[in-house]
Amino acid sequence: MTSFSDISSALRIERVTLGADSLQLTLANGSEHNQPYRMHSVLEKATDVQRTQWVLVDGGCGIAWPALVPPDEVGLINTLDLAWEASYDAAMALLKQADWQLEALPSREQDLCALWRLEADMNNGGFLQFFGNWGEANCRIAMAALQKMGAHQALAIVQRQRDIVQRLEDDPRMQSMQDIYGLLTEAESDELDELDHAFWAYPDRLAPLGLACYGWGDMASPVPERG
Repeated sequence: MTSFSDISSALRIERVTLGADSLQLTLANGSEHNQPYRMHSVLEKATDVQRTQWVLVDGGCGIAWPALVPPDEVGLINTLDLAWEASYDAAMALLKQADWQLEALPSREQDLCALWRLEADMNNGGFLQFFGNWGEANCRIAMAALQKMGAHQALAIVQRQRDIVQRLEDDPRMQSMQDIYGLLTEAESDELDELDHAFWAYPDRLAPLGLACYGWGDMASPVPERG
């Protein structure tokens, strides 16, 4: 596992070049990354002068525009997040090549694909969407990956949600995942909702933990179609 210090040092922003349609980040490891303004509505709508008013945050890995967006510790664009997304994209591209057969991939790529599915579905519709779409096997891989990364708070959230759903597995009324919504008690539904919100707050910042554990892909790679 690579240390966070090594990761942040390699991905620190050394130079920002503003173009007509995008900005280019030159990183400490010598790599370059173009970020189109259209990916961030505030930058797309900003004037040329406003775009020049950036500051570095997060140890030089994040870039913020305080006049456009209230700054936080991560920034509007962060190279740690971009590198983590690139790791996901590379793994998902391999999954597509394997005809979406997760078990056909090496364990590292299985972990990354399971984590991508967890993050994507949790952020879109919550745990029940994730578990309903991908099932027990994918959930188990994602949880093991969170443990491996040291994302203990995120793991505890997902584990508790899994425990709530597991109660219903032996219920004869449950014939499909769609039945779960009617079988949950009101208290269980409320707890699942609270846990979804807790996950969305990202008590563990997954990008640096994931990069230290799994490394990263080419940040300039195109995003593959996802199934």
